[in-house]
Amino acid sequence: MSAVADEPAAGAGEKSHDRSTAAADRLLRMFARFVAIGYLCYFALLVPEILEASALVEWWWTPTAAVLMFGSGVALGFASFRGTVWMQRTATVNALAYAVMVALWFVAWNGTQIPQDQSLWFTAFPGLASLAAAVAWRPRRAFVHMILAVLLAQCANHLVRDAPFGYFLAPDLAFAFVFCTVFLAAAVVGLGTGRTLDETIAATQATAAAAAAAEARNAERARFDALVHDRVMSTLLAASRNAPRESLVEQAERAVAELDELRRGTDRESALDAAAVVARLRSAATEADEDVVFTGRVAPGSGDVAFPPEPARATAAALAEAVRNSVRHAGEDASRTVEVDVAPRWISVQVVDDGRGFEPDAVDPHRLGLEVSIRGRMRRLSGGRAVVQSAPGAGTRVLLYWRDPAA
Repeated sequence: MSAVADEPAAGAGEKSHDRSTAAADRLLRMFARFVAIGYLCYFALLVPEILEASALVEWWWTPTAAVLMFGSGVALGFASFRGTVWMQRTATVNALAYAVMVALWFVAWNGTQIPQDQSLWFTAFPGLASLAAAVAWRPRRAFVHMILAVLLAQCANHLVRDAPFGYFLAPDLAFAFVFCTVFLAAAVVGLGTGRTLDETIAATQATAAAAAAAEARNAERARFDALVHDRVMSTLLAASRNAPRESLVEQAERAVAELDELRRGTDRESALDAAAVVARLRSAATEADEDVVFTGRVAPGSGDVAFPPEPARATAAALAEAVRNSVRHAGEDASRTVEVDVAPRWISVQVVDDGRGFEPDAVDPHRLGLEVSIRGRMRRLSGGRAVVQSAPGAGTRVLLYWRDPAA
């Protein structure tokens, strides 16, 4: 597993703004700055020891080691403001600089020894260089770096002392390994947690997108079913009953036009005012039954209110289906009334007949007219609902209601 999520293809200095790696990137920057601050603190504390230990090696080693180790460590903090790629490159330089310069110490050492109660300055922070390795590399490589860095530092430390090489070597190695492992493991787990969080967020977003797409497909499918029932089947039924030619032709043309709009995705309208909403609802009601008694009321202050087209369209379609159902099932002598009330942010429609009525709970849920074209259509409309009240011999009342969810 990589120490960080892969960066998208971008310029070397470009910051990553990909939300799929946001948590891991923030943690990576935090660790990089922690390492940089650690190098600054160690440098401030170790300056006297660095100057004193310069007498043990060739002239070139101490300035080179100090610049490469501490310079690249501090540069890592600045690189954290440039982006992940810069951080990884700078951290790689720091991790390699520590291991290489400690290895070159054996070449540069001039044979001078120190008391056994003293230590070389670079043995104080091998774990810090391994933290830099964790920023740049995979966890396994970072742990390998830590083992190598500790071994090199402790071997140099015991070689330069005026005591046998193996004197307290094992305890020093054990302490150094345990001390460095604690911090390196915390860094690896922290970075892994960031990656896990990013992966979980990405998976959740993908699942939500897939669910939204499926819901959109289902909505379009339900809308198509309702359109087929409301327009195509009703037109065919009217034709089978020898309806007047003019109204039948107009109904068929409207069915074809709406199917074509649905196919091309061009059935999008601009906002409607209250009068336009009432006009659309009246048209839907009278198209289903020319003899229906229609009453439309607009509340004061609604004249300048803009209504979104979808509530008006869905309510009109459900209204037309309710009137058609009444025409088909209420009986020849039944009369129908439609009352529409429009106010800012809500629409209310009542369809009432005095026909023979029915038992709503006894209707087969697979019947498209009531369940899909009325209840289902209003249920899919955000803020919409439909209530069907009826009883045998007591007529039928259908309430269609929409209220803006933001109200």
